[in-house]
Amino acid sequence: MLAFDFDDGQLDKIAAEYAATPKQVDLSRSRALKRTAATLRRLASTGLQTELGLRNAKALRRRLKEYKVGKGNNALKLWFGANDLPVSAFKGRPQKVDGGIKFGDTMVHGAFFAKVGGKRKVMQRYGSKRWAIGEATLSVADRMMIYLEDEVFVDIDSIYMKHFLAEIRARTILGVG
Repeated sequence: MLAFDFDDGQLDKIAAEYAATPKQVDLSRSRALKRTAATLRRLASTGLQTELGLRNAKALRRRLKEYKVGKGNNALKLWFGANDLPVSAFKGRPQKVDGGIKFGDTMVHGAFFAKVGGKRKVMQRYGSKRWAIGEATLSVADRMMIYLEDEVFVDIDSIYMKHFLAEIRARTILGVG
């Protein structure tokens, strides 16, 4: 879990510069936090789609969630699901080779092709029972976490400050809210 603390002194300095009331500051902080979370979700979604080589962002949208933490409006939790993804979520064409299926640089041992719902999928046996089969999956957790830490969360302070500045200006100068 990554925790980020923003400099309250700098936020108070900006609020004093625009002569904002405490209520305007609280509302601006809350809205800036929500906007920052939305920006991070968007950056993560588009970046991870290209980084992992996914066909579309559908598989990622289910894995990116945000939650409010506590009773105040000053804490937010972003959750990124890093479970294995099915082979059908990735770009590329799997090939049958001796011992399984080769997909890009990855070899899935014991996998086979099957038609499920009219679509050709890469399946794998998970047990000894008759119907103990499921779609083969590939691990994405390591690549996902490295990308998020190196590319997405690097600029979180500047993103938050940009949103806070825009909110405080809108509430004091333009009279929004």
